Amino acid sequence: MKILVFGRNWCDYLQDDVYHGLKMLYGSDVESNVNLEYLYQDYAGDLSTLYGHGFSYAKNIDPELRRVVSEQDISQKLDASYYDLVIYLSYSRCTQQIEEVNKKLAWSRILVCDGDDDPYIWSSQFKTFKRELLHKPTDRLFPISFALPEEKIVKSQVAKTQFMSKQTPSRGPFPAAPGGYKIRPPNGRVDTSGYKFKTEEGYYNDYQISNYAFTFKKGGWDCKRHYEIMANRCVPIFEGIENCPPHILTTLPKALLKEIKDHYLEVSQANYECWQDTLFSSMKEHNTTVNLAKYIVDKG
Repeated sequence: MKILVFGRNWCDYLQDDVYHGLKMLYGSDVESNVNLEYLYQDYAGDLSTLYGHGFSYAKNIDPELRRVVSEQDISQKLDASYYDLVIYLSYSRCTQQIEEVNKKLAWSRILVCDGDDDPYIWSSQFKTFKRELLHKPTDRLFPISFALPEEKIVKSQVAKTQFMSKQTPSRGPFPAAPGGYKIRPPNGRVDTSGYKFKTEEGYYNDYQISNYAFTFKKGGWDCKRHYEIMANRCVPIFEGIENCPPHILTTLPKALLKEIKDHYLEVSQANYECWQDTLFSSMKEHNTTVNLAKYIVDKG
């Protein structure tokens, strides 16, 4: 499968997730109009300057798979019908050569990804994958969610030593439990200072040793944090999940997440372990970048 992707050389979670998945599936047969340098293992920049310190997405791809093509090369390959698919990874930010691509390739082979927080649909002409989708899906409009590289999923169970993760996303006061009182773990006060970890290892380890971690809608319902929690065998308490629109977060078991939110203070250890196992299995089956890329390509 010969695939050309258009993107921008800066962090964009959906762009980066789809690109990683495509590279894992098709390797050097995936060509791009920009370097996307921060996604490759040889990136020499300062990770702390990347969005979210680059956690979960930066420096994951073998540089041997890098294939960057010029505008002239793209034109020549389009003329020669070289590409099976052209994918715009961040359509609201990059529409380079779109008129030329549209003239030389059938509309059904042009795929558009939109990972923006807002519900605006940028294109109705091409097959569009919309992250915060409020509209009913059609044969040209599909829901999509973030994902994680498979290598970021924890390989073994880590002993739980704290009730609640110290990583509490910044957003107002600490969430209230059912009944209105503030939640505190059995042994101490939860740190609510917001984003606090400087390394990915420390960030992941905090989830691994925690029974639970809070998450909720921020700019959009979909959030990288949901998947990072589950990938580290921690159970998310998703505040407001019952209000999530039906065509957003379609790869998450929303009914189970609501059950967890409503009953985690009274659950038995056996039921907790069942929740943990179910979410972890769901994560591996539905929320990896490879599964994400397969989903997109299958619609092409």
